[in-house]
Amino acid sequence: MRIQIVNPNLSGDVSILDIGQTYLATYINQRTRHEAATMDFTFHRKDWQRYLARSLDRFEPDVLGISATSLYMHYVTDIIAEAKRRRPDLRVIMGGWHCSLLPDDSINRPHVEAIVLGDGEHTSEAYLDALEEGRPLDGIEGLWFRRDGEVVRNEKRRLIENVDVLPVPDYDVWEDIEKYVFYNQMLYFMGNRGCPYACTYCSEVSLRKAIPGKGIRRRSPRPLAHEIAQQYDKYRDAGMRIAHFFDPVFAFNLPWTREFCDEYKKIGMADKLPFSCFGHGENLDEERVEALASANCRIVRVGIEAGNERIRREVYKKQVSNDHLRRIFDLCHRRGISITGYNMIGGPGEDFGTVMDTFRLNRELHVDRPIFFTYRPLPATRGAELVEELGGKVHDEIWQEIDSLHTHGNVDTGKLRPWQIEWFRYFCLLYFNISRAGRLVADQKHRFFLNLLEYARRGIADGVGMHYVIGYFMVCAGDNLTH
Repeated sequence: MRIQIVNPNLSGDVSILDIGQTYLATYINQRTRHEAATMDFTFHRKDWQRYLARSLDRFEPDVLGISATSLYMHYVTDIIAEAKRRRPDLRVIMGGWHCSLLPDDSINRPHVEAIVLGDGEHTSEAYLDALEEGRPLDGIEGLWFRRDGEVVRNEKRRLIENVDVLPVPDYDVWEDIEKYVFYNQMLYFMGNRGCPYACTYCSEVSLRKAIPGKGIRRRSPRPLAHEIAQQYDKYRDAGMRIAHFFDPVFAFNLPWTREFCDEYKKIGMADKLPFSCFGHGENLDEERVEALASANCRIVRVGIEAGNERIRREVYKKQVSNDHLRRIFDLCHRRGISITGYNMIGGPGEDFGTVMDTFRLNRELHVDRPIFFTYRPLPATRGAELVEELGGKVHDEIWQEIDSLHTHGNVDTGKLRPWQIEWFRYFCLLYFNISRAGRLVADQKHRFFLNLLEYARRGIADGVGMHYVIGYFMVCAGDNLTH
């Protein structure tokens, strides 16, 4: 059987190189008798219908697999409808976070015949085997499907516990992989799956409740270091200048972190390729920062979330004080590690005073790359309930306009309207980006403008959203990557 796995990204965001989709396509190609290809709309927004037709004609799939996230569901609906219009006999199966958290909504979408709940590798293999052999789909764990208009809900499949058995992701399944590397200067890796924390805004908490199995699954750290070396040899000529870990909390386990860093140094990668990772405020300390810095970690991405401690602790349930943030930011800066700080504007219970606290704390901490999102209550999270409990309202009708966590706020906190939240976010972006641009120009002189012109030229040619061009240029392009 041939399955074409779709990345339904029509937003213009060039960072959506789906590592889960890469794992799935690689697994099908290397561990099963079936064949997988991808269909990626990231660089085909303006001619997506023609691109879809060309992709279907070239690969001739038996099954269309859709990777579904809640932000892109309106794109998912349009893409499936167009695919079925062109190939009425095409089977459609959907997987991803939206399916795992909202399975009834997912299976009842037009033309969707089956959905995968949880990890997709083993369930997809069993599904394709059954189709090829003409067997019924009953009993396939992790699969819901439609039969004669009725939904058959098979038992859920436990999450894959030993993630070491999965093959090394083959990024060549993405036909535009070199464009991704150009715009982001990095390739993505995964050392640990799952997160031990219970932040109210995060879907990880809901996923732990929805899918059985071990919540945190760690890869062996030494083979992970060698995987980075392997991918660097393959993609360095395309412009790979950093390895980025998508683990929710990379340095959660200190012995694991030390073992990875030791191996990364031992095989010489610390001298060749820096890396970046996500860190949690509760988890980062001097020992972890020292281990990361010794292996050439150049960027740690930390969720500040809110500058107001009450909002951060009581609403978001992130038990990190401002004083602790000051300490870890100082630790990182003294060891030469830049910090990307993530903030949400307009969360449950927020007013003008609390969002100003966020602005002031980012300024005080000297965040190297402050990122600001409008608060968006993701489906099936506690955060969605907290908005109304604290006197606000979620405007669900605005979801159809949303394809990013950056823009189009849909929360009224009771004291801040959506337009006020969005404009305050723009104010923060303008203030910090002007400040950052000034530092970059002072350091790079004319190179800053030459790099910006080249980045913008490529962005226009590739159909990338210009707000993403400017945003990602400031973060990772040219000489800005580790500044």
